[in-house]
Amino acid sequence: MMMMRLIPGAWGDEMRLSVEAATLLTPLAAAAMVPVLIGMAAVYPWVGDRSPSAFKLLWLSPVPFITRTLLRFGAQWWLGHRMRARRGQTVTAGAGVVLMPVLTSLVAVDWLMSLEPDFASSAFGLEFMQREVIIAFCVLLLLRLGMGREPRRLGVLGGLLLTLLLLSAYFLFLPFFVIWSSNLAPNVEWYARRWGTGWEAVAWTFGLLAGVPLLALLLARARKSASWLKPLSAAVILSSLLQLGWTVLPGRGGLAVLAFCASVVGLGLLGVALLPMALRHRVRARLPAEARR
Repeated sequence: MMMMRLIPGAWGDEMRLSVEAATLLTPLAAAAMVPVLIGMAAVYPWVGDRSPSAFKLLWLSPVPFITRTLLRFGAQWWLGHRMRARRGQTVTAGAGVVLMPVLTSLVAVDWLMSLEPDFASSAFGLEFMQREVIIAFCVLLLLRLGMGREPRRLGVLGGLLLTLLLLSAYFLFLPFFVIWSSNLAPNVEWYARRWGTGWEAVAWTFGLLAGVPLLALLLARARKSASWLKPLSAAVILSSLLQLGWTVLPGRGGLAVLAFCASVVGLGLLGVALLPMALRHRVRARLPAEARR
């Protein structure tokens, strides 16, 4: 939404109301994090561990973890509110595109990378943010295609999806290349654990589910067709979710896999139910008072 303000164009004209509607679901996202905060000791190996360095002990402790999480959701809600109001948008967007990547990188380390405290990657935050953006874009593209008239400049949205898929491939490959070439044992072991006991099949699957849409979108016909973009967007969402599971689940047992699948399905169904309602709310809010009456 902030980038739409700073880089105006057809993509913003076509998806602005859908994106504004999605920001109304920020409290749902925050509520979904509450069980994690309550059960931190069951999720994160560093809770109660006194062996790491002084910096890790300070950084990876419950109070700073919860504080950074609250800051991230608080900033997301405040920025969404400011942008939906459509007053002072340029200043808000300029500040937000600096603030949100910083906060998102911090919580990427907290929420996911700290599941294995010995692993470190400077690109992890960017990869996390890119995954968030591509899932959000595909969901909102499906919402836009499923409600109302078809966008006039559909090829622009298809081209943007192609760009996001190219960025995804870059952010996936570059950390792997750097870590493997440096051959640092803890980081290489992180990849080694994900190439055995069936997880390599997950990697091939999410690679194909993103790779086939990437190749298809090289065709102008696919980029400009709603009948193509709908299944391609759905495939990219599934690919991103499998990639997320591949990142966090290896070595955690069957219960963790079941919990992951249940949370994805449950939150997904809530999103499917609530996003159209939120979009209709935003459409009514933007209509003139006479039209609402």
